[in-house]
Amino acid sequence: MSDSAGRGKAREGSPKPPEVRRRIPAVERRKLILEAALDVFAKGGYQETKLDEVAEKAGVSKALIYEHFSSKRELYKEILETWVGELLGRVLAAATAAGERSEDRLVAGLDGLLAFVEERRDAWRLLVRHRASDDVTDTWDRLFEEVARIIGAMMAPEMPKSSLPEGADFGLVLEATSRQLIGAVTAIANWWDEHREVPREQVLAMVMEFAWVGMERASAGERWSPDQ
Repeated sequence: MSDSAGRGKAREGSPKPPEVRRRIPAVERRKLILEAALDVFAKGGYQETKLDEVAEKAGVSKALIYEHFSSKRELYKEILETWVGELLGRVLAAATAAGERSEDRLVAGLDGLLAFVEERRDAWRLLVRHRASDDVTDTWDRLFEEVARIIGAMMAPEMPKSSLPEGADFGLVLEATSRQLIGAVTAIANWWDEHREVPREQVLAMVMEFAWVGMERASAGERWSPDQ
């Protein structure tokens, strides 16, 4: 056997060098942790979820999570901030693109919110259905305030001051009405989350029938009275 053939056989039988694992950049690791945390928090809520579960889902160590986030609270708040930003962005962008008519803008804004519920199910559950403890509830409150403010701005042109009861403060009535509406939308969106067979268009129609028809009657001066 020639020397070259012997060397060839020796090379074939020699153990393979160990595979070099690609080191994931810090930005990618952070994104991986956030995606896993969204899934875990959405299922279990803030209080019941442990960072060990997030680490297992992400395929990383708990120590690695602490390299990126100082606590469970910080991790949770970053997820909330991310999805609050997307939800508000969707509602604003849809309403702004709808034109000048208040009805069109309200329809578009509400449809943007429902589209978020439809496409970002885990995020919606995290934001609304699994509200956290008091130490992170300020982020939820900001979401509620911002969406209510956006809806109030769309409703304002349809609520002439002359249509309000005598002595009523327009700003307070507008604030209360917009909060009432977003509360109703949140409730029906939660219901829809359990009844996905209902088309989004039908849900939007139910919301508008509840909100817009009543608003039109109120703006025309019609008022509920216990004597009627």
